[in-house]
Amino acid sequence: MSAASSNLLPKQDSPAHKSVAEFVGSSANGGPPAQAFSFDGERGTGRASLCKHLPGGRTECTDIALEAKDLFAQMQSLGFFCQLPQDPALTHIQCRKLPQ
Repeated sequence: MSAASSNLLPKQDSPAHKSVAEFVGSSANGGPPAQAFSFDGERGTGRASLCKHLPGGRTECTDIALEAKDLFAQMQSLGFFCQLPQDPALTHIQCRKLPQ
């Protein structure tokens, strides 16, 4: 069964999903797209903050109209491996681009 035919899987063609793909695929100052991201969101708010981590310790963030669990699934579908940090006091999720 494909994701397109299943009503159990979330649709990933909403404007919010598209904005995630655009933010992840965009580059900073004409360079290559970022390879490391993190996101965090309060449960039940329908919003999350997605940040790209750029060279030189710079960070660029945007608010996304998705629950963190949906953002997790979207990042995985874009080829990222996402996990919680090792520090249990931190609540954000870190994502790294998988090599192709």
